[in-house]
Amino acid sequence: MFKPLKVVNLLKYFILSGCLLLTHFCFAQANVFPGTGNVGIEAPSPKAKLQIGMSSLDTVSAISIGRAGEAGKTNIPLGGVAGAYNIDFYTWRDMTPDQIGARIRAERINRYNANSALIQGMDLVFHTSPGSLQSDLTERMRINNLGNVGIGTALPGARLHVAAPSGTLLARFSQIDTSGGDGRLTISNGIGAANNFIPVITGRAYTPGRPFGLYLEGDAEDVVPTVGDAGMAAVILDGRNRVAAPLVNNNVLAVNNYGQNLLMVKANGSVGIGTTDTKGYKLAVNGSGIFTQIKVKVYSAWPDYVFSDNYALPSLQSLEQFISVNKHLPEIPAEKEVLADGQDLGEMNRLLLKKVEELTLYIIQLNKKVDAQQEEISKLKQ
Repeated sequence: MFKPLKVVNLLKYFILSGCLLLTHFCFAQANVFPGTGNVGIEAPSPKAKLQIGMSSLDTVSAISIGRAGEAGKTNIPLGGVAGAYNIDFYTWRDMTPDQIGARIRAERINRYNANSALIQGMDLVFHTSPGSLQSDLTERMRINNLGNVGIGTALPGARLHVAAPSGTLLARFSQIDTSGGDGRLTISNGIGAANNFIPVITGRAYTPGRPFGLYLEGDAEDVVPTVGDAGMAAVILDGRNRVAAPLVNNNVLAVNNYGQNLLMVKANGSVGIGTTDTKGYKLAVNGSGIFTQIKVKVYSAWPDYVFSDNYALPSLQSLEQFISVNKHLPEIPAEKEVLADGQDLGEMNRLLLKKVEELTLYIIQLNKKVDAQQEEISKLKQ
């Protein structure tokens, strides 16, 4: 017969064996390792190397990476990396076959104080490689802990921040159903010199037989601008200097045809058409113009005062003497002045009207003399 101690040990053995068998049975029901080499976690027929058969109603994560409660490196600069987790993808090259070609990396970033990483944000970083050398594995894109996305920069300063070497297109937008991708919108650097940047937006339309290139549209509420918005509009082009102040010497707007200037708006508000030198005038036109109506507002007095009773009409003798010496009418600019400075249409019309009114007075005076002479002649004939 068995002794009591041996009976107790035997019972413990059977109980432990039963627990192990039950655990193995339960584990085998949840996780499978079929001969295909696939692994299923709660997936009885895994269709991939690893399939996790979790329900969409599960409240836990399918995969968690990292160790809860681990602080990582805390003695790092502000913005430094306290720790990271990598998911690597292998590529292949004949000379370096064991090579990582892409990486998804989660970086813990110190957001608290220098050398005191008590608050650590998380950046998600994407690396790719052209595959020549392992050192070619380079960060291409980053989503930082504030939600900013950086392409070509590890410090995105906006919701989307794109940085690229000189000569590289910053962005290109196109539509796949245009012929050869001919329709596109690009953002690029307009100068190839190092350490220089001229932002250029290029719109290339694809509308065969139609004149489109780049179309700008401003949708606005159709209201009369208030006094405070008097300088605003549906589409605004606003030039300013680099310290947010008005320009003084530079041009504000240029309209060119393949580099040849057609229209220029200067910082003082003057406009040049066909010329970049307005010579201080509000509008300078080098060429002809046609108008259906034009109004010139004259700021000086309109010459109706010529017909007032106290107007001193110059004598014909003094007028003849002036013309003999100067070869032009009084107050009318000489040919040399007009050739040099042009003519003021409003002022010239005013002066011409004044001369017409003076001429009218001369004719009236002459007519009175003729009438008086005719009366004397008629008396002599009697």
